[in-house]
Amino acid sequence: MSYDVNSLEAHWMPFSGNRDFKKEPRIVVKSEGMYMWDYKGGEIIDGSSALFCTPLGHGRREIAEAVYQQMLANDYTPHFQLGHPGSFDLAERVCRLLPDQFNHVFFTNSGSESIETAIKVVLAYQRASGQAQRNRLISRERAYHGVNMGGVSLAGMVRNRETFGLTLPNISLI
Repeated sequence: MSYDVNSLEAHWMPFSGNRDFKKEPRIVVKSEGMYMWDYKGGEIIDGSSALFCTPLGHGRREIAEAVYQQMLANDYTPHFQLGHPGSFDLAERVCRLLPDQFNHVFFTNSGSESIETAIKVVLAYQRASGQAQRNRLISRERAYHGVNMGGVSLAGMVRNRETFGLTLPNISLI
């Protein structure tokens, strides 16, 4: 598959040197298993599973078929006052894999949303317990926790913190 590398201006890519990228673009046009191919036909080993989103490999027909069938039956049901049998079944299966004290599941759609939700749950729990003063969050220096403000605040990625300036209060990095 060919690609017009002169049509790259509309898409700004995070965590990428955009000018350098556009001088020598690495455009992936196909992927299968643990491999990806660029628009020039070069083979790339996907050692990070597309940033951890495809741990079972690319182009898995049985996964694509299952997703396709589910989308035909019901592509999305919001969890606001509605439910879907599949989400309850999955929650039960996940809980069976966990120690007994972990008996509830809160589904999110990304790591960034997971971090934001975890921050809100922890702070709400402390307030509901009458301990609102317990609002310090501790994270690791040089950790990555997503691209939302909570994740940037908790991440010890110095350049992100310098770029965005003000972050959430009461964060300690160790």
